[in-house]
Amino acid sequence: MGYQPINSTDLNHSDERSSAELLALWKAVKDVFINARDCMAGLRDENAWCDDVVRPLIRLAIKLYGKGRWWMQSVYVPLLSRFPTTHNLSVFSQSQPINPCYLSAIPAPTPSNPARCKTVDRKTDYILSYSHRDPTISALYKRLEDAWKSEIGYTLDPFTKRTAAFSNFAIKNPDGHTMEAQLQMSVGIAASLRKKQELAHAARVPFEPATMVEPAIVIVGHIHSVYYAYPQHTLASGGVHVLGPDTTRFGMLSTDSIRGIFQLVRMYGNILEYGMDEQDTGYWGRFLGPVLEALARP
Repeated sequence: MGYQPINSTDLNHSDERSSAELLALWKAVKDVFINARDCMAGLRDENAWCDDVVRPLIRLAIKLYGKGRWWMQSVYVPLLSRFPTTHNLSVFSQSQPINPCYLSAIPAPTPSNPARCKTVDRKTDYILSYSHRDPTISALYKRLEDAWKSEIGYTLDPFTKRTAAFSNFAIKNPDGHTMEAQLQMSVGIAASLRKKQELAHAARVPFEPATMVEPAIVIVGHIHSVYYAYPQHTLASGGVHVLGPDTTRFGMLSTDSIRGIFQLVRMYGNILEYGMDEQDTGYWGRFLGPVLEALARP
């Protein structure tokens, strides 16, 4: 592993976990670091980075900070069909195509059809969803089903369309193009936000677009970048603002060091805590929770 400096401010002397728990945490972080190092040195492809680095890292954050309320889902498959829409962005989806209602499009006029549009055919790799294994979330999903309002997701997959999604991840190996990953991420988060806007309108829950701010992640090799997305206005057919990367708050987030991986675990923990925060400052308490509860009423 080599010599890696650790700042005194990195140490948490008030941590009350047992030696066995801390040792297990250290081993998990070390494994992610070694896997990332091997992926870089071995010129491994995007699948290897996803399987050996990203998924273990996010699952570690879920284990430490998720309180049993999160599920990480692989949602990649390229879309094969095209649909004219009025949206401004487009698509995300592992064997899970996006519902065409939420796809974005760009102008593609032809002599015979000057108004023709085509969808932006991209993909996202992973999403976070509110876990059906959590008793409270599971009970909410059951009430939504009883109210015939169970389709709260934006893919066509029979399972995922019945779970509430949060954030998404676009992943490339170190040779991948950051701009391509940014496009993939923006397309996925836009579809997610449009679906949530539609749900809010159906539930008759008023909202401001800024209350829907949702983080999204672009990962290119070692480097993890955080973006923020929110609708341009309240109409579900509208555009989406995507801002970032946020280097001011987070600096350079990377799996090329043990310290960097600990920083990433804590950062992803913060995202999870924001997503399930039931206070007015949290995503669940401020927006998504009231919307789903209103839909679930008999």
